[in-house]
Amino acid sequence: MTDAEKRALRDAFGQFATGVTVVTTRGPDGAPRGFTANSFTSVSLDPPLLLVCIAKSAASCDAFCEAGHFAVNVLSEDQKQVSGLFASRSEDKFAQVDWTAGAHDLPLIPGSVATFICARREVIDAGDHVVLMGRVEAAQTHDAPPLGYHKGAYFSIGLEDRLVDAAARSGMARIGAIMEREGALLLRHHHGGAVSIPFAPESDCSLSGLTRKISTLGLTATLDHLYAVYEEAGSHVIVYHGTASGPVPEGLVPTPLGSIPFDAVVSKAQRSMLARYQEEYQHGQFGIYQGPQDGGEMGLVHQVTGRAIVKG
Repeated sequence: MTDAEKRALRDAFGQFATGVTVVTTRGPDGAPRGFTANSFTSVSLDPPLLLVCIAKSAASCDAFCEAGHFAVNVLSEDQKQVSGLFASRSEDKFAQVDWTAGAHDLPLIPGSVATFICARREVIDAGDHVVLMGRVEAAQTHDAPPLGYHKGAYFSIGLEDRLVDAAARSGMARIGAIMEREGALLLRHHHGGAVSIPFAPESDCSLSGLTRKISTLGLTATLDHLYAVYEEAGSHVIVYHGTASGPVPEGLVPTPLGSIPFDAVVSKAQRSMLARYQEEYQHGQFGIYQGPQDGGEMGLVHQVTGRAIVKG
């Protein structure tokens, strides 16, 4: 490949958004060794296997190929400097970062969102890299936003949640949810016969306020992704998709997707959103939509998820 072709291929690989890890071990002399990698993949649950790729040109490549054990530290959003340090050619990386010795005396980085202790299973030659496959002996997690990487730059995976809360605090937003329960949508029925999706109360208008409201209704709900953002009556309306379980509270009515009373839905924008949801559900693919209420249509931004993900 020419240099230009290699650059183009690297750019294409960079379109795949990943997390960021620091992989660590001990060298033959007992010194801690580590490098930054986003080429990390879960492989199997039974047996528990993962893999990570390391460049043959890396100074620590031989140490990892020979070590009996290694650790994978999945970095949090606050650990960008740690990522940069271990991606550098600094000769004294561990003197510049907090770390502790874990099982097999492996260097572990506190604050990581997940840590895996692995026994070396196999080392596979792969062009200018080697694939280091490990059998997971232990794993632990820490609740924090993960560090994301895309097209050569870091990004915040949970950023939209913070933006939603910021918009709500400004007093210019309403936070609602499309919630599925046992194949039906939970819609709010108002006095007079009007129908809408459920919203967070105006006194607690935030993403956390929405989840608190759902909880007080006696439902157990999981809000899994942002679904729609549109303008209505001078406010930003932000809608999440989620699933709910538990007894149906007063005021909410389980409504089969084929029986949504569109004529009773309170606004043209909500009618448009629910109609799109009805169509998407049939195909198992959902998107994020954005637009004004004018015309009642919201433009497709990008596809987000399917109802089921099968990995194998």
